Amino acid sequence: MKKLAIVKDKKAFTLLELTVSLFLLIILTLLLMLIIQTTMMTSKRFLDYSNYEYALAHKKIFETYNNSAKVYQEGNYILMKSKDDTEDVRINFRGGRIYIDKFKDSNNFAGYILVLKNMKGYSLSQENDIIHVSIVDKSDHKREMFLRVKDEKTDKEKEKEKKEKEEKAKEEKEKKDKEEHDEYNKEGE
Repeated sequence: MKKLAIVKDKKAFTLLELTVSLFLLIILTLLLMLIIQTTMMTSKRFLDYSNYEYALAHKKIFETYNNSAKVYQEGNYILMKSKDDTEDVRINFRGGRIYIDKFKDSNNFAGYILVLKNMKGYSLSQENDIIHVSIVDKSDHKREMFLRVKDEKTDKEKEKEKKEKEEKAKEEKEKKDKEEHDEYNKEGE
């Protein structure tokens, strides 16, 4: 009888307890793997700045485009002349980067801005009055922009044209007044 008492005093796990604990361990491991996988996917999406970089480049190019009176393509460049005629801008596609080169007047280089880098490729084409820009970014996303060729008058050209019209109207009025004055003088004689 003493032997029975010794065996009853030993504490041990039953098969059922071991099975339940292994089942819970497997569930916790699967949940942990799912949490880690979700965290990695989320951080990968947040660390992928290509959408953000492209959006900023797109915004900067279109801001320049909207402030331009003249827009045309020449080689790997898109040239833009501002409405107020204070600066010329050249969108420069070089290597894997896009720059905005700024010129005061047409010849004095003022500086450049790096707009987009690490591009895998790009293409520029012009069909009728549309400039088509196709960009493949570092994540292999193909982006496209369409710019209409512009040939509007700058503010200086509009002002010059207005002055010429005013001078022409003034000259015509003076000519008309002179003719009326000559007619009046003829009648008076």
